[in-house]
Amino acid sequence: MSAEPASVLHIHFWADIRNSAGSVEKVITAFASHGQRYRHLIACCPGDSAVVEPFEHQGVMTYPFRESRLVNRVLNKMLGLKAFTYGDLVRQINRLRPAVLHFHNRQELVDAVVSRLAYRPAVVVHYHRHFAEPVVPKLVDRLLFISRRTADDILGKTGSMQPYSIVFNPLSLEVLGRAGPAAAVPTGNPQPVILFGGGGNPIKGGKELIEAFAALPAGSARLILAGRNVEKLEGLPQPGIEVLGEVPATRFFDLMLGADVVTMPSYDEPFGLIAQEAMLLRKLLVAAGSGGLAEFTGPDCAVVIEPKNVASLTRGLQQALALLKQPAALQEKLLRAAERVAIFFPPVVTRELEKVYDQAREVL
Repeated sequence: MSAEPASVLHIHFWADIRNSAGSVEKVITAFASHGQRYRHLIACCPGDSAVVEPFEHQGVMTYPFRESRLVNRVLNKMLGLKAFTYGDLVRQINRLRPAVLHFHNRQELVDAVVSRLAYRPAVVVHYHRHFAEPVVPKLVDRLLFISRRTADDILGKTGSMQPYSIVFNPLSLEVLGRAGPAAAVPTGNPQPVILFGGGGNPIKGGKELIEAFAALPAGSARLILAGRNVEKLEGLPQPGIEVLGEVPATRFFDLMLGADVVTMPSYDEPFGLIAQEAMLLRKLLVAAGSGGLAEFTGPDCAVVIEPKNVASLTRGLQQALALLKQPAALQEKLLRAAERVAIFFPPVVTRELEKVYDQAREVL
């Protein structure tokens, strides 16, 4: 009789794992749903949700945990004591006793959690983005980064000498469900549609995109803006631009399938899930050649522009609109893009992730 595989618990402090709009939620679910040598479990903090019992999500057992809101309000917000308020998570871990804890955010809480446990699991701390003042916990066995750019940023700011690995994000289950022959069919839009999903964060380049779009000939394209706070971007309203705000992942993938061009003019993207998804769905990508985007895109599979450069972005949009009228050149670029994203399929990425768990356990 074979022994039960070791388990890993993915810990997500920010939201219910079923949040279909959140990028971290999509990544965790893709990892956990494709476990091979490890049994993957998820712990998430659903906030004010009424869910308290374990539930299954995409075939993965998920364990909600609560924050002690009263303790947080009295000891932290009123008295400023920085008290630990996640005792429920500690109880869950002690009961489940996973071999590996995989923290996806709130790195500053890792030491507080691990020091309260009745045993010592291996600890992997994942950095999904850049931070102004990043924290590297003391009780960590391996750091994990989504790109070389993110590793350089975090390690450069902290001076950490902890062992680390780089594992790209996997494609989400939602976008994989949309891939297939239908994704390669031209939209047939009489007026090309350009899609932006970066929201209102200035580093996503939305302001520059609006300026670049305004420089295009009137009526040459439509621009759809999606994402949290996108309606607050400077330069709105403007003819030819439709502002949707934040939409669920399913709705965004519908928008992507209906678009002709997807753009990511970010200043310094840690990775770029939207770019990855657009490449899979055979959509022409206009992306900044910087940050994590530069690690898996290039002129052979996308239109590359300079970040924070309106003139370069305008030229990129013009080039993209011209390519839409050149079927052979367009299909060649989209084919190269689809070939590149083969390395992001969840079974491939999770296989690399589980090697990280092995390395973390070796040091104990």
